[in-house]
Amino acid sequence: MDILKNIDGKATQKAIENILRQYRTYQLTTPEDLLPTITANYTLNMPSYSGGFHSKVEEAAIRNVEHYKQAKAFFERFNCAFYKLTQKERQIIVMVCLEETSLYNYQISKKLHISERTFYRIKAQALYKLALALRVEVYEGDEVKSQ
Repeated sequence: MDILKNIDGKATQKAIENILRQYRTYQLTTPEDLLPTITANYTLNMPSYSGGFHSKVEEAAIRNVEHYKQAKAFFERFNCAFYKLTQKERQIIVMVCLEETSLYNYQISKKLHISERTFYRIKAQALYKLALALRVEVYEGDEVKSQ
């Protein structure tokens, strides 16, 4: 457990918050966000056989495919790490970070029938475990990558 002593708490907290924010973003992204705008275009484009020209529809289709590949890979990785947590830890992470309407911490602790002190301890432990499972922990002396 000596390796855990070298973890930079604030930087790791920031890294896991970015992951949770990315999770919510992928959840809220709908196909309509990536659809092309369809407007009449009355310019004459000469055919290009080099493969360099893409219509707006083709570009949107490529963006959609790339977006869904990234989202699928992210969800698989996140879910694998998320299910390494205990049931109580998962419950707290969902209620604090992943639900659409968030509650205050004291409301969540009351709902789960635990003290606020226990709530904060379990929440911190769950976030660290999730950071370690996702391999986004930041160690003291490491440079933080900006996303």
